[in-house]
Amino acid sequence: MCDADPSRSPELEASLGIWALQNDCSCVDLNSDTQFKQIWIFCITCAGLVCLSITLVILWTEMGKQKSDNDEEEGATEKDAVNRKSAAEVTKEMEEAVEDAEDEPNLNKALEHLRNTSPTKNGKWRPIWGTSINELSDIGGVGTELYFRFLKRLGLCFLYMAALTCISVAFNVASDFAPDNGQALTKTTIGNVGASVTGSTLSPNERFIILKSTSGCEGTPVTTMTKIIGWLDFVAIVLFIATLAWWRFVAVPSIAKQADEDDTTVKDFSVEIDKLPRHFDGMEETNDDDINNYETELTQHLEERMAYMRKLHKNPTMLEATGPPKVRELVLVRDFNGKLETKRTKATLAQDVKIATYCKDLKTAAKKQKKLDKITIRLEKKLKPEEELHVVRAFAIVNTQQDAQNLIMDYRFSTYSLIRLIQQCLGHIGTFECCCPQRQRFFHGRAIRIQQPPEPTNIIWENQDVPFKWRMLRKGVINLIFVLIVIISFVLVYAANAGAKSNMKSNNQLLGTESCDPVVTQMSAAAGDQPYLCYISNATEWSDAYLETNATKDEIGCWCGTMGYQKIMNNPGLITGVCSEWLTAIAKGAGIGALATSIVVIINMSVKSLLLWLAEEEKPLSESELNSSKMTKIWALQTLNTGFVIFCVNFHPPPGMPFGFIFLGEYGDSVRGWYAVVGAAVLSNMLANAVVPGSTAVVGMLVKKLTRSKSTKKQKHQFQLLRLYENPPFDIAAKFAQLLTTVFVTMTYSAGMPLLNLFAAGYMLFTYWCHKTELLWGSKRPPAIDTTMALDSSQYMLYSVALHCAFGIWMLGQPCTFPSNPVGGSLASFSSSAMTKASAASGTGGGMENTFGARLTKESTWMIFALLLVCIGLWSIWTVLWILGGTVGELFGCVRICLCPRRSSQVKPAGHDADSDGEVDALLVWDKAKQQIEAICPPASYKISQHPRFRSVSKAFNRASTWPNKSPQRSANATPEPPEPATSSVDESPVKSVSESALPVEKDVAVGFLGALKEEYVDKVETAVGNFFDKASMSGADQEKLNPFEDTVRNCGSPEDATQAIKDIASKWGVAAPS
Repeated sequence: MCDADPSRSPELEASLGIWALQNDCSCVDLNSDTQFKQIWIFCITCAGLVCLSITLVILWTEMGKQKSDNDEEEGATEKDAVNRKSAAEVTKEMEEAVEDAEDEPNLNKALEHLRNTSPTKNGKWRPIWGTSINELSDIGGVGTELYFRFLKRLGLCFLYMAALTCISVAFNVASDFAPDNGQALTKTTIGNVGASVTGSTLSPNERFIILKSTSGCEGTPVTTMTKIIGWLDFVAIVLFIATLAWWRFVAVPSIAKQADEDDTTVKDFSVEIDKLPRHFDGMEETNDDDINNYETELTQHLEERMAYMRKLHKNPTMLEATGPPKVRELVLVRDFNGKLETKRTKATLAQDVKIATYCKDLKTAAKKQKKLDKITIRLEKKLKPEEELHVVRAFAIVNTQQDAQNLIMDYRFSTYSLIRLIQQCLGHIGTFECCCPQRQRFFHGRAIRIQQPPEPTNIIWENQDVPFKWRMLRKGVINLIFVLIVIISFVLVYAANAGAKSNMKSNNQLLGTESCDPVVTQMSAAAGDQPYLCYISNATEWSDAYLETNATKDEIGCWCGTMGYQKIMNNPGLITGVCSEWLTAIAKGAGIGALATSIVVIINMSVKSLLLWLAEEEKPLSESELNSSKMTKIWALQTLNTGFVIFCVNFHPPPGMPFGFIFLGEYGDSVRGWYAVVGAAVLSNMLANAVVPGSTAVVGMLVKKLTRSKSTKKQKHQFQLLRLYENPPFDIAAKFAQLLTTVFVTMTYSAGMPLLNLFAAGYMLFTYWCHKTELLWGSKRPPAIDTTMALDSSQYMLYSVALHCAFGIWMLGQPCTFPSNPVGGSLASFSSSAMTKASAASGTGGGMENTFGARLTKESTWMIFALLLVCIGLWSIWTVLWILGGTVGELFGCVRICLCPRRSSQVKPAGHDADSDGEVDALLVWDKAKQQIEAICPPASYKISQHPRFRSVSKAFNRASTWPNKSPQRSANATPEPPEPATSSVDESPVKSVSESALPVEKDVAVGFLGALKEEYVDKVETAVGNFFDKASMSGADQEKLNPFEDTVRNCGSPEDATQAIKDIASKWGVAAPS
């Protein structure tokens, strides 16, 4: 019913009549809410079903994959172990293929190389759907797993946020308040909520939402909906905060701990030793096994400490199960004075010369050789022999995980510089050794530090010799350069957009209300400038005859803009008639905008490459640290240029704002025209962002495969073919940066553009599958990334909440675009006081400044303002704790370790490995763990020759010079017996090792060698010994040690004599003879 209400003003009655006429209704019923209820029910039902369906699918897939993983683990058999070992053998074979490639191109070997360097499992490509998230930690460390988990969790979070705010989108689309400039996405913003006031005398902030149905039209005041929309946005942001807090403080630590317990990795058996003496007299001298004294003495020291810790913890069963403590591998990091990368370049050039010579490209070979000669001369002048280079740090692999954790526990205080300084000072006091056992933890008089190392692939070898102070200095300088570069790029992008804007004709339709129109128009009029002002009230009164005969171009453009793009396109006469030039100007503006966007993309790509170089010049020690730096820099660049340049270009500053002259825009507030320009641009960019990054990754992978297939026959050397058949790296830093950019831009504008929540959810869920496909099928096996980027990115995202609150108050508190009633009580008094003070300070009676206090205390914004205050308070507390952590935090950590040593020494179980009876072995030794690691996530070594960046040039590197860790794999028993430690209050005498000094090589290698001797000289299996040497990838030195024993067996006259000779060798070595 549309009964007349005497209490209604004449202006309202007239406006209701206009709205009824515009919607082809007889009247507008303000007493019925049937259509509003139907929209609510439809939105809640659809949003709920979509969210529930996607959530159930994700949970079902995760539960199914988890069950499949458990079944596969429970069904592990001896055959599985063989398969894992075969994968390790494939890795070694391909290393040899890279080093020894000299023949004609071999496609089969290239394909095998492709599988070996990619994240395959047992030599087979992993399925996209069948690979669980848990398995991703085996591929690229827990950091890679956390990235994909973060994508999925944030995708669900933004999906639910989109469901909460979808009612706002529905009412926005059903309205027509914003200017219609052909941008369909503008209709989804809050700038479009409410009916158009064209032809109405009603104030814009008193407008209604009009809904049309078959039975008529219904209306309700906009202010009744703005309160609800504000609360829905508040609930959405609280959900986002809860998700981030859970992820940052609960999920990431829990997942990292679980992955550390479930996965057996090299670092579980390893320690990193630094603060070592850089040199001491005689350290370069070697023993009969070609092992230098530094390595010998450091190995002896570590074994003493491990034996002491075993005895201190009274664990005799460990000795029986694993034997005496042993250092299975010790890698010394030498100070190459930053020249290790140059040595790698030298090795690469040597390969290039070899390839060019083989391909008979003499010109290229001569050019490469010239560069190689220059580098060789420079290195010879600047570097001493490797044995004389100072030692920076060391990586040691021990026999059991418990031994590694015991070492870390024994040196738990060494991580605190204050305690190390005290120990070092007291170490020079003569009575210190008698009264305190700390002296025995010193190595050559130095208080060394032992801590858990990164994974081998996470190490950046080229930067290991860069001193800490020098890295900090470089980082500070580079950060200043980074800020300067970002400012320059921002200015360039701003200039490109401002230039495009200057060539686009402004077409603002004015309502004649100060709070609804662009600020620049008001200020131009105040300054005496008289540009053409397009008032909607005038344009609606012009007749067709006036437009065709007497109207100026500005008036025609004003009238067409008032009509709107959609109405013009529905009228062919207007397209070819009066509004043809207006449509041409709109198309020209779109083209100029596209050109400006292309320029921005080129600038971003150029600056991004420069930022990546800057991150590398900081000389970080690990890939995780490098990726975190890259992520932060790329994120800052992309967020500024994607989300804030368009805002600044169209921003008009308030009077008195510093540097306000650089802003040339027309909008000082979030008026309806602002959404048609800035809002439409942001929504368009984020819609493209939802699909372009993921699609680009998949398309790039397919293009790479196509290019590879077409270029195969053009390769003339096996090296070239191997390089071609190697996937590009998985750039996880850029992917984290893109995720951060998406979150920040979405959170900044989503209060006024709720559709951004849906775009963000689409980006994350779509990108999840695209990037998973790229990782498994189109990328090189990534290094083992830790939790650094996951923690940093989630912490950065917390600051986006404050940004959302600030922009939310600015947009949801706009009195014309989003009118809302003020709250009562004390908040109303605060609002009145704030408005009075702001007006007095500015000296103006209108504008955005004098309504700031009112915006804080409206029904649609007061709860967001309260949340902003909470965020500021929490940020202040966080800052104080951070300052305290950097000052007295170290002292507090020392006290905590002193009071709770057992808590500090808690470690994960020492590993688990199914034995033949299906029972769990509590002590996994290195020999068994090494096979598993090589099969799942190689390499199982800290040797630089096994690092992916150096493996392909290992042979050329060795020809050019020795490796930084040239010592062969050796038994710890090659070292002399450790001396008795000094007497102290605690008996620190180590457990004596069983002497196996007769063994020329490691025990497992010796046993395998004896088996190979039996196969070849007793069982008559040809080349069994040679095959064993190849399979074990033995060094030349170790083979030389075993050759005399093979000669002894070979010279036996009969199989019986050979059997006896093998038994004699086994008895001499103290091992069991092969049966």
